[in-house]
Amino acid sequence: MSKNTVKPGLTRRRRSRRSRSWFWLRLVRLVFRFLTGRPLDGRRHSNGTFWRAGTRRVGYPPYLITWGWWNLAAGWQRTLIRALLTVLTALAAWTLWGVVA
Repeated sequence: MSKNTVKPGLTRRRRSRRSRSWFWLRLVRLVFRFLTGRPLDGRRHSNGTFWRAGTRRVGYPPYLITWGWWNLAAGWQRTLIRALLTVLTALAAWTLWGVVA
């Protein structure tokens, strides 16, 4: 007899329920990070805050990752750019959908 005494059907259902709840939690976190201008991967890339731009990289050696403007930008700048891109994408989709329909 194997060590696992739990029926396979039960473990599959439990895993799928858990994965569904994790999916929604991850989605909420991703949307929150997107709206607040934080890095989407959850790691800090510079010493900047929401109001102040970063002056140096954090956590990675500078020769591995380039010093891009986006990584050192203040959070409000990233939020503004993301919001503008979202609005422009929505307007383009609405316009195209209006033309097609």
